[in-house]
Amino acid sequence: MKAITIVLTTALVAASGFVMAAEPSYDAGREQRMNEALDQYRESQNTSPGPAARAEESIKRGAKKVGHAVGTGVRKTGEALHNVGEKMQGKTADK
Repeated sequence: MKAITIVLTTALVAASGFVMAAEPSYDAGREQRMNEALDQYRESQNTSPGPAARAEESIKRGAKKVGHAVGTGVRKTGEALHNVGEKMQGKTADK
């Protein structure tokens, strides 16, 4: 009876040792996959522009709007001066 207990105990210890030895490789592969997933997540979070890039883009948009407004203002001013010139020429021709 004692011999059977020793054999069974030895078999259980060997089996648990085999399972324990197999676990680290499983954990290492799992850990590697988890690290890769975390890296991918972090990379996807970094694709959005930071505060400096957003500010630069805002300044560029503002400058473009100002340039458009100035161009429109110059065109309208030129049209107004042209109209005033036509009116003045018409008045001097009438006299």
